[in-house]
Amino acid sequence: MISARLKNAEISLIRKLINKAPENAINLGLGEIQFPTPRLLLDHAKEVLRDGRIHYTPNAGLPELCEAIAGYYNSSYTENICVTVGAEEAIFATLFSYLDPGDEVLIADPSYLAYKTIIEIIGGVPVYFDLDPKNEFGLDKNSFLSCISNATKMVILNNPSNPLGISFSEDEIEFIIETCLQKNIIIVVDEVYRELFLQERPDSLFERNGNIIVISGLSKSHCMTGWRIGWVISNKPELIKPIITAHQYICTCAPYLSQKVAIKALSAEGLKANEEIKSKLNFNRDFIIKKIKSFSQNIYILPNTYHPFLFVNLQLNDLLFAERLCASGVIVVPGCAFGNKGKGWLRINYGIETKLLEQGIDLFLRTLIK
Repeated sequence: MISARLKNAEISLIRKLINKAPENAINLGLGEIQFPTPRLLLDHAKEVLRDGRIHYTPNAGLPELCEAIAGYYNSSYTENICVTVGAEEAIFATLFSYLDPGDEVLIADPSYLAYKTIIEIIGGVPVYFDLDPKNEFGLDKNSFLSCISNATKMVILNNPSNPLGISFSEDEIEFIIETCLQKNIIIVVDEVYRELFLQERPDSLFERNGNIIVISGLSKSHCMTGWRIGWVISNKPELIKPIITAHQYICTCAPYLSQKVAIKALSAEGLKANEEIKSKLNFNRDFIIKKIKSFSQNIYILPNTYHPFLFVNLQLNDLLFAERLCASGVIVVPGCAFGNKGKGWLRINYGIETKLLEQGIDLFLRTLIK
């Protein structure tokens, strides 16, 4: 009785591992920074609740939130924004708005695993282009070009990357944009990790020329995963109009309370809260790298430039090791979950309280020598 579009859709490998883990397992696998939402934002939520008027908003979002999002991109236009129920709904609504059955969508190997499933549910065809593990997962330009066909409608970029913790270089971005301009391919770029930079925040692709749709949100930058606030923006308003229509029939609007808190998060005061989160992440990153390197210099850690992921090569069967580690009470994600090029690697999320991180890494290292 199940619809054909869902017959081959399964829960992700990450969720399967979490479901199999023993009670109270240390979770270094979920794509969530497990710090509390900043107190500033919690206090603001209480003020909104005391007012008591929690209601629908315009489909595209509260006007004052759209203004705050536009300001974040140094833009004054608000008709080119749709506030969504997290970045995940933004991805779904965008693909739903543009893909017809049989349309091909280019995605990186490795890349965020939900893209493939969403494309397939909608009836599109995912086509993987390679990132080269031997070149620190740099773009394989020949692979990218060879993946393009007459059916190619879109490319999805995760920039910065989950699971890699790195971003495309300026040369790679220019290459992708110019190629897509020539071929009339839509670029959808998921920038939800953009604020979690170690050194310098990259420019958003919102500022570039082309048929570009940018997706982002506050789940990562402000530890607001449970608040479910994301958005879609483009410097071409006509690209956003169908997404607003799709969004209306998917969920009407994002939650009023979360939108009001998002306005605070994007204020000057709210953006400072992100610095506190990054400070904790910086400490944890240094801690985990030192711990692993002191255990063995033979474990290769891809140099990340964005929190909260380390991509680690142990030169072993990543899935079997992740399952063994899971049984021991620590969850990490095998690289094969993100594509063939991730085989042999593990994604470790260090966005967790330091005490738990220490316990988890100690178990991780002990499991390696068993």
